[in-house]
Amino acid sequence: MAVTDDRKFTKAQVYTILENAKGKTLGEVDKSHQFARTEKSKKITGIAGDVIEQSVFGYARDSDQECDIEIDGVLTELKTTGVRVPKSDLKNTKNKTGDAYNVYLGAKEGISITGVTFEPTIQTDFNTSHFWEKSEHLLIVFYEYKSYDVVPASGYAKFPIVDYCYNSFSDEEKAKLQNDWEIVRNYLQKVYTDYTDTTSRNEHLEGFTHLLRPNLLLIELVPGFKRKSTGSYQKPRYRLKQTFVDYIVRGHFNKSRANNEIVLKESFSSFAQLDARCHALSMQYKGKTLVQLKEMLGIDASAKDIVAICVVRMFGADGKRLNQISDFLKAGIIAKTITITPKGGRTEDMKLKHIDFEEWADRDADFEESDIYDYFCEHSFLCPIFCEHDPKDQSKTTFEGFKRFAFDEEFIENEVRRTWEDSRKLIHRNELEWEYLYDEHGNKRVNNSGSYMGAPNFPKSSEYNVFFRGGANVSTEKSRTECVNGIRMLPQFFWLKGSYIANKLKEIPYI
Repeated sequence: MAVTDDRKFTKAQVYTILENAKGKTLGEVDKSHQFARTEKSKKITGIAGDVIEQSVFGYARDSDQECDIEIDGVLTELKTTGVRVPKSDLKNTKNKTGDAYNVYLGAKEGISITGVTFEPTIQTDFNTSHFWEKSEHLLIVFYEYKSYDVVPASGYAKFPIVDYCYNSFSDEEKAKLQNDWEIVRNYLQKVYTDYTDTTSRNEHLEGFTHLLRPNLLLIELVPGFKRKSTGSYQKPRYRLKQTFVDYIVRGHFNKSRANNEIVLKESFSSFAQLDARCHALSMQYKGKTLVQLKEMLGIDASAKDIVAICVVRMFGADGKRLNQISDFLKAGIIAKTITITPKGGRTEDMKLKHIDFEEWADRDADFEESDIYDYFCEHSFLCPIFCEHDPKDQSKTTFEGFKRFAFDEEFIENEVRRTWEDSRKLIHRNELEWEYLYDEHGNKRVNNSGSYMGAPNFPKSSEYNVFFRGGANVSTEKSRTECVNGIRMLPQFFWLKGSYIANKLKEIPYI
């Protein structure tokens, strides 16, 4: 395929174009008057990309599945994506500018690549697929989404263009992407073979995006394939997971990040390969005590975080934290060691994600487009299981094996949606309240820091599997940095109820 002459550039031209745009806001570079459209519409999907394409590079937008531009003869896809400093890192950016500030930037969202092709006879080979043609060479332009609230399309005019990068995937990353793509292709081919009638085929495709999601490492399919009220079908696109894009973004802005990562000697290109690896490790180490593991794996007897270190060493790597493994970071795999009793009980509540309340304030926000929906869709858990036979004697704690689970559609649609909707109602109806804790005499309880004990009336673990809980080392007036509806509180996190995790793990066999 070829592009028109107005889309052909040299690398030197691209450098000049983007260097001149860096530091300016999207509004300042908007020569094609994209923001004039916001006078009639508050929501315009992709307006930042429209500005970069039509104002900065000067070519008209289209919806073709071909690459956007050509750079020195190389077909390249131009992508524009938002980056932002997570609220949890804001304290670290105080009085910092330039590179010292940018190291804290992370991806705000995933990157959409192209629509899923529903004609398997056309898309059979990964290397010639629309997906790979548009992914192989990416030019990514970063703008900073300088807000923690939802802004209308016009608000993007104030967001600055921060930087850009050329991205080519490593051989290991390509293998992961190819495996993901082939999982989708194989599923579609079977449905097309089994159901030649369009109506029957579409009925059997409904919900397939949710079905395949737990098996995909680096890509996701959004939106879900479902029938719309008009009778037509909503069709998904391939999108790089936010976790993977975040890995790319942080690697670009923080060149020293690799020093804190753990790279596996043997990578994996699919969940099936990861499961096979975990199974082999279980066969090798199952039943061994922590004392035996330390000796077998050459771990210093005085080392802290011994359980996590044991698992990292099992994988043939050095380090103390499982979630520093780069392959896990890219794929959104949360590695969480679980210690159980011989009867399978006593699993603690699990802290998940810091809550940005921007979507909670937006009355028109859709659950399936929310940040929390993406989080539960993108992440899965790999749980090394240890059994504590005697809490006072580490020598009797044994390694039992691995279990892995992802959140299914039922859990997301019921448990996660319920928490999302109920908490939003409290905010929108102005029913959010601070609930103090009282002693037996009816007096407000005071914690060690001298502050009154309590919490907002967000969903609690007593009634919800997905609930809110504040996160800070101490609870003081100063540490209550979050403010919702005028109520000051600790930064809020989503948590997963321990009893749910325990019951879930009981249902899942060891890998």
